[in-house]
Amino acid sequence: MKNSTLMNFLGCFHIRDYNLLVEENGFKMDFSRANRSEDFKNSIGKSPEKKSKLLSYLMLVLLFLFTNFLFAQQPACNLNGVLEAKRLRDGGQNFTINSEVLRSVPGTVYRWEFKSNTSAARFVTQNGSPSITINPGNKNGNFNLKLTVINPPTSRGASKTCSCTKSVSIGNL
Repeated sequence: MKNSTLMNFLGCFHIRDYNLLVEENGFKMDFSRANRSEDFKNSIGKSPEKKSKLLSYLMLVLLFLFTNFLFAQQPACNLNGVLEAKRLRDGGQNFTINSEVLRSVPGTVYRWEFKSNTSAARFVTQNGSPSITINPGNKNGNFNLKLTVINPPTSRGASKTCSCTKSVSIGNL
């Protein structure tokens, strides 16, 4: 069906139907039909061929309009939160890093991990939610936090993922 719709769509464009204007500085395409009066007469008694072309246009528009809903969407993420925090023995407290995720769907998986961690920081809340609470630890240092967001696969495709990172320094501020 897609092939016949596309072929009917492409078959509607015939070069002979359009006027080609030549000016001294180059070519211009005039998209008004060459035989306007004939088109008007023929449109009064619509032939099955013209109805078929109109239906093909409509189906093509609907196909392109709803294509995005058929496939898993690529998510995008950003992490918000502190850049520096006090270590616990200097009066520091737990803090939260929040994620902004674009194009998440029901069943989206949030996977948090430390890529590096020299401050002995640890997760306080359970992994798997859009935000995470972190205990900064007692050492001076820093950590790099990574969030991987996974949209589940649709019936026709694979799952789509993205990841984002954030660095936080821990010290006696």
